Amino acid sequence: MNRKWDITNEDLLKKCIDEVITRVEEIDGESVGIIAAQDIIGIITQNLGPEIYNSGIRDAKKLLQERFHDLEVDVDLLEQS
Repeated sequence: MNRKWDITNEDLLKKCIDEVITRVEEIDGESVGIIAAQDIIGIITQNLGPEIYNSGIRDAKKLLQERFHDLEVDVDLLEQS
């Protein structure tokens, strides 16, 4: 079952898992397994994923508004007096 926050890029997921395992070992001095690392990543992406996505949507909306304004100015310049 795929959830909307699941990471579909297997290479990226493996990289994240390796980094979580390494970081937990650095902090606690104990090893953590792949399943625990996947759970940590799942919790983070489930909670932060929507905010990151919405931030991207807001950025795209702002860019589109700026571009539309520029087009509006260009059209205004075409008006004849």
